[in-house]
Amino acid sequence: MAVDALVPGDSPRAGDVDLDYARSLMATRELPPILVCRRTMRVIDGMHRLTAAMLAGRREIDVHYFDGDDEEAFVQAVQANLHRGRRLSQQERSAAAHRILAAYPQWSDRAIAQAAGLSTKTVAAIRRRSSGDGPQSHIRVGRDGRARPVDAAAGRRRAAAYLRENPDASLRRIASAAGVSLGTARDVRARMQRGEDPVLRKDTGALAEPVPLAAVEAGEDLAVPMRHRVAHNDPLAVLARDPSLRFSDTGKRLLRLLDNRALVGAERDLLLAAVPRYSRAVLIAAVHQHIDVWRAFVNVLDQAS
Repeated sequence: MAVDALVPGDSPRAGDVDLDYARSLMATRELPPILVCRRTMRVIDGMHRLTAAMLAGRREIDVHYFDGDDEEAFVQAVQANLHRGRRLSQQERSAAAHRILAAYPQWSDRAIAQAAGLSTKTVAAIRRRSSGDGPQSHIRVGRDGRARPVDAAAGRRRAAAYLRENPDASLRRIASAAGVSLGTARDVRARMQRGEDPVLRKDTGALAEPVPLAAVEAGEDLAVPMRHRVAHNDPLAVLARDPSLRFSDTGKRLLRLLDNRALVGAERDLLLAAVPRYSRAVLIAAVHQHIDVWRAFVNVLDQAS
């Protein structure tokens, strides 16, 4: 691409291009391709490389094209500057998060935190400070792309109201009408059939330690009051008490696959310490592969519901 055909982009960086840094790149024989919005020819990532090319008298530069709108391009620019080159400062990342929040108020704090390179706690604080800037969405879209209600209780009440008027409705229809997940719709229907309140009440006295799978495989009696053994909302513990899973080889295998407690707390740190730096990229790829497999498995479960 001809350098004079490119337009400076909407950078998440504060201030102008650092000429000293650009000059330090002039001696690089093969500059990595810059990222350009195909629709506008604006530079999304690589202004220092473009400046270096221009200072060196180059007429062309390698580019990768990005297809998307201006706000998508801005998020891409932030992401690109988090992991290479001159990384964004804390102040620049906070400003970027504020803009991303304004453009995508429906995104969850965790999704914005990942996009801007901040902690979820910091993004939550930014959201609280900017809550008066515009209308607030009642839905949050997480990193997995799935929409979830901000107020889960309100969604459950909508599902219950829809069920009272449409007692024969399918789970998919209930979930769509109430703006909740299939799992929530299923739980609301089951609670109403048992005559229970469709809105969950948090059990603050419960312990947060999962049932050991060794106990499951040994066939121990797990009919212990929940508050003495496990958090009320621990799905693994609920599955572990199901006899059809506890006493079958296939069920035990599924429970073992679901047991990821080693990835939490001190044991997680031990596992990470055992992975050499040169293997971490491979580990990340392997983890993403597992996530994709589980996501496909969840889709099958949803379709079978």
